[in-house]
Formats: sequence, C-alpha cells, structure tokens
Amino acid sequence: REGKGNIKNFLDGYYSAWQDTRSKGYICLPLGNHDIARLNNQRSVDDLEMIIAWGMTMPGVPFLYYGNEIGMRQLKDLPQIEGCYKPRAGARTPMQWTPFGNLGFSTAKPSQLYLPVDAAPGAPNVAAEERDPDSLLNRVRKLIRLKHTEPALAAYAEFVPLYAKENTYPFVYARAGGGETLLVILNPAASAASAEFNFPIEYRELKLLAGKEVHTTQDGQTLKIEVPGQTYAIYQAVK
Repeated sequence: REGKGNIKNFLDGYYSAWQDTRSKGYICLPLGNHDIARLNNQRSVDDLEMIIAWGMTMPGVPFLYYGNEIGMRQLKDLPQIEGCYKPRAGARTPMQWTPFGNLGFSTAKPSQLYLPVDAAPGAPNVAAEERDPDSLLNRVRKLIRLKHTEPALAAYAEFVPLYAKENTYPFVYARAGGGETLLVILNPAASAASAEFNFPIEYRELKLLAGKEVHTTQDGQTLKIEVPGQTYAIYQAVK
C-alpha cells in the first residue's frame, strides 16, 4: 500500500526465464508456502484478492498454499519445532474450518496439536466465508473459475507486458490465446495511478471479468487508463 514496490525488479528476471522455458515446462509462482510468511501479514481482503488475481493471471501453474484462500493470518511467537524457524511456524498452523473447537481442525486437546490455531476473535474460517458471498474464499473461487474457463489464461497462452515501469504503478499486461485477449491491470498502491500504452487489439468493448472498473480511453492504438488505489481489473477485449 505504501507504493514502494518496483515491478521491474521482478519482471526483468521473470520475462527472460519465461521465454527460455516456453513449451518446455512451467514457471510456478508460489503464493506462499511452508517456508515463508503467509500472505495475510497485516493485509486487507482486497490486498489478498489482488495478489491471488495476479497469480491466477500470470503464465504457468498457480500455487495457492492452504489457508491463504480464506486469509489465514501469519501468527507470531509460536514454538519452534522440527526446523520451524521464524517465520515458518507462523505459516504452518492447522487449517481453520469452523469457528468451534480447534477451529474445526481436530477434536484433540489443544495441547496435542502440532501448532496452535489462531486464537484471535473472528479468526478466518471456511464455514463463515462459505456464507458470505463477498468473502475472500468466494472471490478466490471466482478467480479459479476464470482460470479454468478463459483460454487466454492457459499456462502457455501469450503474455505481453504493456506497462511496467521502474518504481511506477500500475502493472499492466495482456494474455492471449484461443482467439481471445485479456487485459490485466494491477495497482496495489493506496494512491491512484494512470498509464498510457500501446494496445493494438481492435475491440468493441472491454468486458469486466473480475475486479473493479477502471476508467479507460482509447486514442487510436493508445489506451489511457486511470486506476484507483488498491484496485485491479481483468478485462476481456470483446471484438
């Protein structure tokens, strides 16, 4: 949210590796795992949705670590067992299924669990998020459906960075495949951002598939966008 990220640091290395591995294998972008802190380390639901939207729209095979789909939090000051050095232990706590005993993970005594569950009031759990149509879980399910149904999000579909500048937001790229083109716009910073870039695809409309609407203006092959803070959008270019 502070706007201190630099997409060029990532993209310069990623893009050459992606080109070298095309049709030979997949690059997996792990959205968390058992060796690093959880995504939900003082992040909002909107932050988490955008991170997962990025993972679901990049080339290759998405990797979604258990519990991140409901926003399980990174826990602190946990026992360091079996090599669980910080921050590993805080990302290895039991899955949270319900608001009841051990958050639905086990009927054992809490002292018998490998690691304790999140004891904070309102700890994320599957049962509660199942009932909330705007929960992170249901937002993630929508993104997964999009990944499965849109040919432009196939693992080997074309990936074209359109706007990725040093210390600047937003990050914009196109995915293309199966006769369709998607436009992905990401602005994780709290402040609004704008961009101009070449988008030579002829289209009748930009249909929003996920995220929130951003203001777009096309002048020939130049597309101008204005993106509110902490906003992402996935558009289909409808011909």
